[in-house]
This record gives sequence, structure tokens and C-alpha cells, in this order.
Amino acid sequence: MTLPVSGRVVLLGGGAVGSLVAGGLATAGHDVVLIDGWPEHVRAIRAQGLTVDAPEGRQTAAVEAWDLGEAHRLRDLDVAVSFLTVKLYDTDWAAALLATWLPPTAPVVTLQNALVEERVARAVGWGRTLGAIGAGLNVFMAGPGVVRRAGRRGAAGGAVFKVGELHGRRTPRAERIAALLSAVDASAVTTDLWTERWAKLCANTMTTGLSGLTGLSLIEVYTRVDTAGVAVQLAAEAIALGAALGFRLETLFGIPPRVWCDAAAGNAAALTTALDALARQAAGMVEGGMSGTLQDLRKGRPTEVAFFNGFIAGEAERLGLAAPTHARIAALIREAERGRLAIGPHTLERILR
Repeated sequence: MTLPVSGRVVLLGGGAVGSLVAGGLATAGHDVVLIDGWPEHVRAIRAQGLTVDAPEGRQTAAVEAWDLGEAHRLRDLDVAVSFLTVKLYDTDWAAALLATWLPPTAPVVTLQNALVEERVARAVGWGRTLGAIGAGLNVFMAGPGVVRRAGRRGAAGGAVFKVGELHGRRTPRAERIAALLSAVDASAVTTDLWTERWAKLCANTMTTGLSGLTGLSLIEVYTRVDTAGVAVQLAAEAIALGAALGFRLETLFGIPPRVWCDAAAGNAAALTTALDALARQAAGMVEGGMSGTLQDLRKGRPTEVAFFNGFIAGEAERLGLAAPTHARIAALIREAERGRLAIGPHTLERILR
């Protein structure tokens, strides 16, 4: 088999997404370097490999793991592509690190959530920056050296990874990177990265903060009537903001944006359609899948909600629009991060208040 890229594949950020991709690529025969700041994780991978525990089975891959302090070694590598897989609040320093040590010919792919491409491009250069969106991965770290995926491969029914150039044209390098990611799950090239980014942002804002505050699994968030109802309201607020910003979504979770807005406004038929769409998301998952926000809160770490619901709330306020549900979730998450709010289903009352 001919591999789609020649050279090392570097991932800066060894959290759940970075570890899943690193493990999948290494299993497919790629030479992978994973750089992370969690010492126990790096030591575990060095000692026993990187284990990916998925519904299809458990595999351990040979991945080269580096500590952040070893990033200078990148300057001497033949790097085919580098993926940025750090938390959103770490984007600026991580992009600067790559700009310092990565060979100048290596493209940098933002395999993150939210709208970060411009920030990365300012550090590493616009010409070498691409965006990649990973949807429906449903992954979390089970411990040092072990990443667990709750979603089944192929369950999305389409491309899980979408790779796009910032200028929107289809290029050979975007095709090579999409082919590379197909070793992990279905991948494709997009010529509309920004709309895809907005759709993913909307989806994230509907579930991750809600899961974090309530302490519920993603399956529960998707299938409980109360949490699904909040998700519908979050969708409508995000869609309205997106329209004001010029984003024209064709679908969100498989149904037209208008349906989400009608459902939030009280249309019974639209609400049934929206709840069915959310239930279908749960059908491809196995029990135990936690949102990234819930994982972070349980570990006492900062969350990315400021870049999700907080971003929606801030942009809505700037434009004179209303996004009260997003603002409420962002505010409550800030309380939870500081230990002033205990997470659990009781927080639904405060979200809806």
C-alpha cells in the first residue's frame, strides 16, 4: 500500500483527539510523533505504546512521544504535515512553538474546534495553514497512554474529517491530508471550510457545555427531553447569529436550520423532527461517552466553553442580538471552573431560569 504522505506526521497536543489520530495513523503504518505536556502520558506511550480503545476493538500503536521541552527536535525532521490538536486556549503559544521549530515547508493543520485558523495563520503563515474538522469522534482519555472512543467508525454516514484550504480551493495537499486521515475515519476535502467550521461550532455549543454542567453523558444529553429541549434552543440562537454573520448552513445534524428555529419557537412538528435528529446522534454511540467539557470539569481544568457558548454570546451582544441560553451556560461554566457551582442535573433549573 502506498501511503498518502511521505515523511513524519507530527501532532502537537496529545489529548483525546490528538491521541486518537496518532494511534490510527501509526497503526496504518505512518511514522508519528506526538508532542504533549502531560508527563505521565508521554512516559506511558514510551513504555507500552499508545492504546486506542474503540467499539471495534482495542489496538496499541507504536507512537514516538515527546515532551514539550523536546519540540526543538522538529527542526531536524522530514515533516510531511503537522496537526495542531491542543486545547483552544493553548492555540497561540502552540502555534508560536510550531512557527519556531517546524521546518518551513511543513503545512500546519488546525484539527481543533472553533474558529482558530486566522490565529494560527498569523503565527505560522497563511500559505501553510489548513483547517480540519473532526465531527462525531466522541473520544476521551481513559488514562495515560489510553484513549477511548465511544462513537463507532463510520457511524456518521459521511465524512468525519473535512480538510480545507483557507482560500477555499481544492488542492493536492488538501487531498493528501484527507487521504491520510482516512486511516482514522472517513475523510473528505471541503471547499467551504468556514461554513463547515460554523456548523461544527453550532453542534459543539448544543451539547458540550450542557453535558459539563449537568454531569450527563452525551447519550443522555441527546435523548433526554429536558436537555434536548435546551439543545434545540441553543441551536436556534447559534443559527440566528450565524445568519447575521453571513454563514448559510444547509443542515445541522441532518435537518435544515429553519426546523431548529421553528422548534425553538414552539412548532410541535418541528420539535419532533429536531428531537429525532438528536436521538439519531446517540444511536451511533456506546455508553460512557463524555463531552470534553465534562472531562475537563471533573479534572479541575479550564474548559473550552469560552470559545463555544461564550463566543456565541459575545458575538450576539456585539451585533445587538439575543443569545441568552448561550450566555447563561457560559456564565455557569465559569462558576463551575472556579469551584463555585457543583455540576449535576440540578443545574438545568439555573440554565432555564
